[in-house]
Amino acid sequence: MALSVLLGALLILPISAQDDITLVVASFYPVDQTAGWDGLVEEFEAAHPGVTIETQVTSFAEYLPRLLTQIAGGDAPDVAGVENTPFPQFVDRGILLDLTDLLAATDGFTAADFFPHLLDRYTYDGRIYGIPYDAQPFAMLFYNPALFDAAGVDYPTNDWNWDDMLAAAEALTVRDDAGNVTQYGMDVGSRWDYFVYGAGGGMVDDLRNPTMSLLDAPEAIEGIQFMVELMHTHEVYPSPQTLEALGGASRDFFLTGKTAMLIGGFWNAVFNPQGFADIGARIAIGPVKDTSNRIYPTGGTAYTVLDSSEHKDLAWEFVVHFMGPAGYEAAYDAATLGSIYPPAHIPSYDWYLALPIEFLDTIQPNQDALPYVRFSPYRLDWTEIRARCIDPDMDLILRGELPVEETLASISECVNSRLN
Repeated sequence: MALSVLLGALLILPISAQDDITLVVASFYPVDQTAGWDGLVEEFEAAHPGVTIETQVTSFAEYLPRLLTQIAGGDAPDVAGVENTPFPQFVDRGILLDLTDLLAATDGFTAADFFPHLLDRYTYDGRIYGIPYDAQPFAMLFYNPALFDAAGVDYPTNDWNWDDMLAAAEALTVRDDAGNVTQYGMDVGSRWDYFVYGAGGGMVDDLRNPTMSLLDAPEAIEGIQFMVELMHTHEVYPSPQTLEALGGASRDFFLTGKTAMLIGGFWNAVFNPQGFADIGARIAIGPVKDTSNRIYPTGGTAYTVLDSSEHKDLAWEFVVHFMGPAGYEAAYDAATLGSIYPPAHIPSYDWYLALPIEFLDTIQPNQDALPYVRFSPYRLDWTEIRARCIDPDMDLILRGELPVEETLASISECVNSRLN
């Protein structure tokens, strides 16, 4: 608890007893499993006599509609998690409290204490409206050492490019006498943006003020074509049809030895640390086409104070506790899975790195990837653009049912019509 002694004492100062204040905190994370929610709430309440934290935990699919309904009905929570894609809409509608000055005045919890590429997502016109919770780029290559040993293949390194990954995946793919694949060399799920960025491409010309799609650019075409060939030509990567037919998910395939390498975010291991420990999983940074030009997609969530809150100062204190070192330590102690997400708060992340994380040798590649992350474009209607212009035809591309180049040109034409 050394970190709490040094910083936590600064961040969680007991306030005078108050008359039955209830602070409502909303989240869509399965925090009872992955964030030790009960532990950090109990610690905060103990330091704040008279204050009760009411937690509202909702599934991801139900969370945003419920939150918007509460806001419209004048019954909004005080603190709320907001996923990065709809975040611009919350700022645009004036729903969130400007946290810039509060950050600047909080020792050990200033803007400089967060990974800048993550904090930037929640910054508008130089003002900060959300505090990033987790640090998990889609950039981890998990691998099963036993399968590598059995195939006589060298373990992945942080210097791997796509050629290295393909060569290993081919050597690690196993077929039965009938030629059917029984073990795949690799899997990246349906995350086609990993390949667009990995080829040096992008979604749009300017993430902050997008005016043109880049999904028809040579880099995007090359990245998606490579992905399709991994599934349908080389057959080293389970296609969407394969996953559906076998009734499994990418993480399940990896944990049951049906896949030798899984590329994704660190949340895969946090959700099933025992499974990763059982197979002795290890990680390297995700390969890209050219290692001198790394770019990785990322998601993420910020916690915010709603401008409608009647207890803004207390709500801010909870955010500081929740995402500061004392809160993370209390969460870790109470987490039912024995693990929590890597913090976006740098001092807390440094503490996290020193934990005895038994299910992996190190998470250092996760931190190494953070300077190269890209969020979704900053558009109020980006979710709608994806749903109407990108996702339906992209799914058919990945299934091998539509040609890559021509379809990406059509997708970009649709995107451009909406951007302009």
